[in-house]
Amino acid sequence: MSERYNEKKEGLIDITGLIDDLIKGAFHMKWRFLILIILCVVIYCGYKRITYSPYYEATSTFTISASISAEASDTYMDNATANQMAKTFPYILESGVLQEIIAQDLGRQSVPGKIEADVMENTNLFTLKVTADDPEMANKILQSVVKNYPTVAEFVIGSSQLTLMDESGVPASPANPFSYRHEIIIGGIIGVVLCILLDLLFALGKNTVKKEEDFKRLFSVKSLGTIPHAKFHKRRSKVQELVVLDNPRIPRNFLEAARTVRRRLERASKETGMKSFLVTSAMPGEGKSTVSANIALALAMKGYSVILVDADLRNPSTAKVLGMEEKETGTLEVIKGEADIKDAVQPYKDSGVMVLAGSSPIQDTSGVLSGDNMKEFVKKLEEQADFVIIDTPPSALLSDAAIVAQYVDGAVFVVRQDYTEIDRILDGMEILSGSGVEIKGCILNDADVKAGESSTYGHSYHAKAETA
Repeated sequence: MSERYNEKKEGLIDITGLIDDLIKGAFHMKWRFLILIILCVVIYCGYKRITYSPYYEATSTFTISASISAEASDTYMDNATANQMAKTFPYILESGVLQEIIAQDLGRQSVPGKIEADVMENTNLFTLKVTADDPEMANKILQSVVKNYPTVAEFVIGSSQLTLMDESGVPASPANPFSYRHEIIIGGIIGVVLCILLDLLFALGKNTVKKEEDFKRLFSVKSLGTIPHAKFHKRRSKVQELVVLDNPRIPRNFLEAARTVRRRLERASKETGMKSFLVTSAMPGEGKSTVSANIALALAMKGYSVILVDADLRNPSTAKVLGMEEKETGTLEVIKGEADIKDAVQPYKDSGVMVLAGSSPIQDTSGVLSGDNMKEFVKKLEEQADFVIIDTPPSALLSDAAIVAQYVDGAVFVVRQDYTEIDRILDGMEILSGSGVEIKGCILNDADVKAGESSTYGHSYHAKAETA
């Protein structure tokens, strides 16, 4: 079975399913994603604040011109020549000679700042900008450049003159003021990007059953039906509202789905004579106990006599699902021969379903479930009812289901939509099939079915009433 699945999985990309997983993942993880975004904002803002280092900019705007000779200081070269001189100005600023002279002028080994020049195109107008960690130092470097530039430039372009047009003076505030608003936006963007990446990884790594057709495609097992996600109005009382068919407010699509499952089990029974069906799932939380109860109720509504058995001896839950009181004698005592079936079963309301619930939980179940006692137990149940529905523990987690499967006619596998990884479902099915039982089909539980009447119900309640 796993080999067939691996062959079908290769090269298969379900874009629609991926988008659906992205949306569901984002909705499911919305609060965690919100916390992640807030953490990114806090961490990023804190990091930027701790590492924040202000710098200051002192600027001056000049024109540059050169005279033909020292004696003819009032006679200037034409504008084209002056413009060419202005273009050489930035290169002179970067020269090692000027840097050394400025450093000596400031009494430093090197210039404690950055000097830049920007020349306006086709003019001899330029802006000198000095950046330093200290505002006073930025202004001192600027003044030193203005004072020492002509000396260095004389060796390159001859005598030159700088004419001051504007000056910033000592900077009053940092050129890079810290902005919490800006850092919050950046941190938020980082958080959103991380959430998108995590959601994408989650969606790509999620390999679950999403629709009824997946049973045939992935497992070569037919579908017995789809049980929809049930919704109810929120009740004022704190009593748990059970998702069972005798609830007068059960959604119509839920009832119709249960009838579909019933018809297919009826067909299997008529064709093969099957009477006893084991109900299990791969993992806990898939709603197998609720499905077992609803299968039993659906069959009883058709007039069949039905016994619903809780064979999850480690964690009995059938009584809890149906809201019944647990008796001192139950499945365990009947299997061990300490009580008769008629003394242990109890009717569920007037539904026609007889319930053999669990009693005290035990951990060592293999000795109880194996052997002639279990075989005789199932045989007696089949003699007393048209259908026997046996709820067992998850097959991929415990061996109990595989042990019980040796003594029943068929098995029903419950798969909660978009919940359990396909590999785990395969494990559970293979373990169950190893016992020799025929898996009659799968039921897709708690499915997101788009139905017109489903929108009229308010409070969401998942079709799951078990913890194991």
